[in-house]
Amino acid sequence: MQLGIEAARAEENFQRQQRFINDVSHELRTPLTIIRGYVDILERYGAADPELFKEAVTSIKNSAQNMQNLVENLLFLARAEQGHRALTKVPVDLDDLLIKFIEDYASPRVQITKLAPCKILADAEYIKKMFAAFLDNALRYSPPDTVVQVELTVAGNTATLKFIDRGIGISKEDSAKIFDLFYRSDKARTKNDSGESTVGLGLSIAKWIADRHDIKIGVRSKPGAGTTFTLTVPTI
Repeated sequence: MQLGIEAARAEENFQRQQRFINDVSHELRTPLTIIRGYVDILERYGAADPELFKEAVTSIKNSAQNMQNLVENLLFLARAEQGHRALTKVPVDLDDLLIKFIEDYASPRVQITKLAPCKILADAEYIKKMFAAFLDNALRYSPPDTVVQVELTVAGNTATLKFIDRGIGISKEDSAKIFDLFYRSDKARTKNDSGESTVGLGLSIAKWIADRHDIKIGVRSKPGAGTTFTLTVPTI
């Protein structure tokens, strides 16, 4: 009986590794194909067509940036899984950290609508990386004329942080999978507003960071109406 369970787990792990390798290969192959295609065009036509030249340079730049983001996120997760990502937790004013982060994030589409003072035990750099993952995700899947709301409230020994968008939403089936590596809630959409292709790693990283800070993540969503990520954060 035990051998059967172990064999099933081994097979599941093997299948997961195979899917991961296939996903990484696909994500790297796509920008490489784009870069190679536009390099061929530039070799053939050079700068004779200014519009074509501009399009080629922009696409090559976006594809290279996408590859860099993918590699950096993969390295982050690999080191995290190997235990090489040490967190330095110190008392942090979550409200001040959030305000400063939103200022630096510098998007007119992000607004803090509720804010309460609170202190948590955290690694500030990791928490900011988690903020970025949720905001990037919210903006990516929301119409460009909508605003993402951020709310921070406190009750007792718990802070509640919400990221609220009015985007495409997530189906009930997808909600359980959005933190999986390379998973996209909208399989048909693979580009963000800047034209860069997206990879399903941001929320995986956010979940890893949240788990290391004992932060619980809740998801409430309705297709076509938007999504709210609710983070329940222990305070000190």
